[in-house]
Amino acid sequence: MREVVLNFDLKRYGNWCLVTGASSGIGLEFARAAAGEGLNLVLVARRRERLEALAAELKERNGTETRVIVQDLSLPGAVDELSRQLEDIEVGMLVLNAGYGYYGRFLDMGEEEIVRMISLNCTSLAVTAGRFIPGMVRRKRGAVIVVSSVLGFFPGPWSSLYSATKAFDLMFGESLRPELITSGVDLLSLCPSSTDTEFHDVASGKRPGEDAEAKSHRDDPADIVRLALGALGKKSAVFPSDGWAASLLTRALPRKWVAALGARIMARDKDIKS
Repeated sequence: MREVVLNFDLKRYGNWCLVTGASSGIGLEFARAAAGEGLNLVLVARRRERLEALAAELKERNGTETRVIVQDLSLPGAVDELSRQLEDIEVGMLVLNAGYGYYGRFLDMGEEEIVRMISLNCTSLAVTAGRFIPGMVRRKRGAVIVVSSVLGFFPGPWSSLYSATKAFDLMFGESLRPELITSGVDLLSLCPSSTDTEFHDVASGKRPGEDAEAKSHRDDPADIVRLALGALGKKSAVFPSDGWAASLLTRALPRKWVAALGARIMARDKDIKS
């Protein structure tokens, strides 16, 4: 396990960091990095055992005070319950990471899954931001990291709804940042590409670790977190090097070309026949 080493103190934002989707992958690595910098943690996800194991790890390694909140943020009233449980603390750093994806034809998705994805990836993210950012503004310090995706930059056939939700997240973060620029609150949009997490297995319906060859080409979540925290307070958005090429293509090529190219790439990578 590699430590994320920073060149500034995250405690300048406050004493507590809230991470949604903290049970694995990028969210888990954000929690480890924040705890390593001396912040207390609020860990939010659906899987209690994983959250409690992470809380025990952080306490043993860093002496971190941790609150575990088992919550499905896609459900109505979930953010209300989250806010209620945190009335006695000041969240100084907010990592909006909870989300999930789907690889396949949009017409094969059930309506319940469509609603859940939009609720979790978009509605819950925006509502959670709206609950905790005002306190940061009043205190004149804070940090928000909105986890989007490189797919938020361009059309993603066979991942159409997920691409749309990540475009929402990216536009929301980049639009909100100028509103906060004089408030003392730093906001960063993080746009990972292919990262070595359970996300891809869940999205494609595979068992975790089933596709070893694909995993070998994915970025390490700890590297993504290091990239994000190094850019916090300096940039509006950040992405791995391969994401840079993708973002440039969306600016240089006609939209229909980008969509056609995306269709070819997604069909090839997911073994989908158009």
